[in-house]
Amino acid sequence: MYAIVDCDNCYVSCERVFRPDLNGKPVVVLSNNDGCVVARSNEAKALGIKAGLPYYQLKERFPHGEVTVFSSNYELYGDITDRVMSLVRKASPTFYRYSIDEGFCDRAAECGHRSFLIMAGALDRTAVETELLSYEGPFGVGYGVAFFWPGAK
Repeated sequence: MYAIVDCDNCYVSCERVFRPDLNGKPVVVLSNNDGCVVARSNEAKALGIKAGLPYYQLKERFPHGEVTVFSSNYELYGDITDRVMSLVRKASPTFYRYSIDEGFCDRAAECGHRSFLIMAGALDRTAVETELLSYEGPFGVGYGVAFFWPGAK
């Protein structure tokens, strides 16, 4: 069995670590050179903002700043997700990083569930404090299980 651990709305979640005032508000992150939307909060998704929407169209649709917009900061996202994944790796010695915000554990029954429990505090918006990362706010981490790793995704 394999488990996947995936950070929800990763780039937006990373921005909200430093801007908790944006929790519950529509937020998007733009691609390199601010070309189009690459990440959206659940609130932005509820407004019908699609991934890949060109920035100029977003500005036309929401001209009064109803949506908070960030330029992408891949150094920040890499640093924060490295910290999150290191927590998972501590609980799951058979963890394999797949991308900036997700990874797989084999022997899910032994390690995946334990990884999920480590991050459970982030799911219910309580404080998560470790020697690696300390913050308040929602940094959701999804979890899935399957008999082969692509199926867990």
